[in-house]
Amino acid sequence: MYQGIIRSSAGLFLMLLLVLPVAVLAEPGPATTGGDDIDPSSIQQAASAAETDSSLIPLPVFATSRNGGNDYGIMPVWLFKEDEYINGIFAPSVIYNDNTGLNLTLRYFGYPTVDRQYRLFLNQSIGVDREVSAEYWDNRFSSGKFQLYVKGTYYKDSTFRFFGLSEKSPEDGETNYSNVEFAPEAKLGYYLPHNLTLSLRERFRWVSIARGKLDTLPYIQDTYRGLDGVTGGAALNNRLSLTYDSCAGGICPTDGWLATVYGEANLGFTRTRAYTRVGADVKKYFAMGADGRFITVVKGAFELTGGSHVPFFERSTIGGENTLRGYGRYRFIDDGFVLINVEERIRLFRLYLYGVWSDWEVAPFVDMGRVYSSFAHAPLKGYKINPGVGFRAIVEPNVVGRVDLGLSDEGLTAFVGLDFPF
Repeated sequence: MYQGIIRSSAGLFLMLLLVLPVAVLAEPGPATTGGDDIDPSSIQQAASAAETDSSLIPLPVFATSRNGGNDYGIMPVWLFKEDEYINGIFAPSVIYNDNTGLNLTLRYFGYPTVDRQYRLFLNQSIGVDREVSAEYWDNRFSSGKFQLYVKGTYYKDSTFRFFGLSEKSPEDGETNYSNVEFAPEAKLGYYLPHNLTLSLRERFRWVSIARGKLDTLPYIQDTYRGLDGVTGGAALNNRLSLTYDSCAGGICPTDGWLATVYGEANLGFTRTRAYTRVGADVKKYFAMGADGRFITVVKGAFELTGGSHVPFFERSTIGGENTLRGYGRYRFIDDGFVLINVEERIRLFRLYLYGVWSDWEVAPFVDMGRVYSSFAHAPLKGYKINPGVGFRAIVEPNVVGRVDLGLSDEGLTAFVGLDFPF
């Protein structure tokens, strides 16, 4: 769970290409374009000249994050292709981290069809950290009537942070701990008329808290002794959600609405026996320009968790690569949150690289949000605002690599990963 920095081969591929323009310019293939229409004959000629089976890209690795520290190493990346379609990415790595020592990692991203994909991740550090995870998506499950998502994760991360509850949790309240977690989940969605999907998600989550690796920070159990969940716990989450999706554009929505409302009835196995969660997430995409080169994305979300003695790790949280990108993961925690994101995705050029076409984007953004113990208390004050810029490489129809840099009152934070933030 390293701040999203070394888990994504496509994300690292993007980051390194941004600082290695010589390698990009040396790659044989058609000339780059600023987004104008491309002669189909040039695509055909390039495809016939390109490798049709696989490409090996040996990458040096340097990355840094606020929580995870610095990484140095090497990662050879194999792209498996059929014509210009990437159907697999294999990316083992050997990386040294300042906090966790030597890390040996295996990653595989499979894209057998446009509607199905899976990801496998195994990591073991010489110290105490480790992770095993697997994910599977099928958007046309059971003859296209259902949407299926299954995930299983076990990990131990010794660099987790906790700053306290509420939007006023100070930076100098930072503590460290090892988060040990086992979390299987499954979601089944049924396609309804009028672009609607009704989904049921079941997730079991077991968490254990132990002393972390960062001796320079106090231990969470020493500083927050009375915090609910500070010794760990378990919960069974039962979520029912309704989604409206009118977006066009596949993996890169260009226009339309994507809105979800959800409710949870949760069973806890610590001091709390039952608690609830309700929320909504609404996104609107605006395409501008005849070729859709400019795409504006506006997102609004809220969540409210209800119940007494809810473990801190099960409360509502913002901060990280998909919410407030100027802060580390789980920076702000309380009973609820409000979040607004605005992002302008601008396609710069189209590039033929390693046998596939890719679109390259820059995405300036602004994130704004806060957590609440009560929505009635000072609802218009205390918001955290961070500007930033993202860089994206997109290989249709299934791969998005990104680097997002967010600036806040706590400094600059970088996130690298797969998929759009929203």
